[in-house]
Amino acid sequence: MNKSSISNITALLKKIKPVHYLVVLAIIGIGIFNAVTGIMPQIKQSRYEKGIEKSFDKWWEEEGANQFKIVGIEPTEKVRQEEFEQFRNRAFALKPSYIVEDRIEIMKKDFREWWEIRGGKEEFIAKHNRYPGESDFRSELAEWIDNYTDKFPRYNMAFVPKKEQYDRLLTSWILFPSAWSYILFAVLFMFTLIRLEKRWQWFILWGCIVGWTLCGGILVSIMTGTSFFDHYSGERYMGMSLTIAFLLGATAFAPRKELTSQSVSAVCITGLLLDMAVNWFINPNIFGAVTVLSPIAFGAGAFAGLKIETRRKTRYELKQEALQERARRIEKRNPMAELKNKTRTMIQSGIENAKGGRPEQAFSLLTQSMVQLLQEHPVDKATVLSLADSMNKLYIEISSNQWLEWGEIAKAKNAPEAAIMLLKKGLSLEKDKNFARRALYILGETCVTNKIELEDGIKRLQKVIEMNSTDILAKQAQRIMDNVKKQ
Repeated sequence: MNKSSISNITALLKKIKPVHYLVVLAIIGIGIFNAVTGIMPQIKQSRYEKGIEKSFDKWWEEEGANQFKIVGIEPTEKVRQEEFEQFRNRAFALKPSYIVEDRIEIMKKDFREWWEIRGGKEEFIAKHNRYPGESDFRSELAEWIDNYTDKFPRYNMAFVPKKEQYDRLLTSWILFPSAWSYILFAVLFMFTLIRLEKRWQWFILWGCIVGWTLCGGILVSIMTGTSFFDHYSGERYMGMSLTIAFLLGATAFAPRKELTSQSVSAVCITGLLLDMAVNWFINPNIFGAVTVLSPIAFGAGAFAGLKIETRRKTRYELKQEALQERARRIEKRNPMAELKNKTRTMIQSGIENAKGGRPEQAFSLLTQSMVQLLQEHPVDKATVLSLADSMNKLYIEISSNQWLEWGEIAKAKNAPEAAIMLLKKGLSLEKDKNFARRALYILGETCVTNKIELEDGIKRLQKVIEMNSTDILAKQAQRIMDNVKKQ
């Protein structure tokens, strides 16, 4: 992971508020609850069926196969499979399925048998003093099944439009009809919540969430009252699809363009279409009504998004935005470019002071500018030469030692042209014989090494030897000239 990715993640984490963590924990808790209540019966049933298989395998190996051989029947795979089916059916008869839906189907068959053959109708006649019709059968069957299903959270918390138990709207939103619905809810709810809380007052936002969570079930109840969806009115409604559709619409549209963007709107519309597709193709039949209602909820959200005014930012938020903006400006700044601009501004100021008859200020500014120019990488040779020329023309008195020091710095910074020019200026002013001889050597070496003014460089090295041919400096000068002759 590179530094930019880490910084982006850090910036994102800084934007997350404590309330966001609470919402995330709540969403995770809802997910765990749905997983336990929805998947646990499947897991228990799977374990039970595997236990049946193990028990049969053990019986078949120890007793079953031999029993068939004793009576003269070859225990083939077909025989084994037929015997296993009978063994399995006997086990299921002794212990009903853990899966509620499978158990309901068995209960329907058992109730029909009781109703038609084992005295169900007679019991009804004795109780109500009339002969039952088909509607009475369905009513009695529903009551019998409800007595069983109300033991399970996914049934006693869900809202069934036909039963008009509107108090269950307070709990039906916790349940989700499929894993896909939950995943879309988790992602889209956090996305819209973070976007909308920047625009709306918290009580408006959460009021809309609670309101649409409750109204969603009422709208589904009205929709299942129509002829097209009437046969789904006895099914369970759960989840927050219509609430999410409303929040997506409100997020996609805003009173002013700067409050949203085309990319945000595209995400909202895509999220709506995905949720509608899941409801239509994956979830149970009653969610076809939810699919039809989703665009209506999205439109209501869009209207709210356009009409509800944005909230005023708190002092804390304004302060945080100012600090973030300052941090962004600092991050975008180029310190080297700023320093270069500052140096050139200082040169111009020094020149203006010299022309204005303020030599002390001019000296301070221009010498400091030269030092800063030589610290740049790479050295701006043209500006160094121009500044040195300006110092001469403006009669800024620079000592020989200073020129020579600058020349050596330029040489070390790989700016030989500037170094040669600065060394020449220092050499022209130097009166001490020893300092002048060292300056001659450095100047000659720079010229020869970089093949700039090569002949003059050789002459200077020869002059170094003439002044003293016995010391180390003379030997180094001689070695440089010998190398030139070999090339």
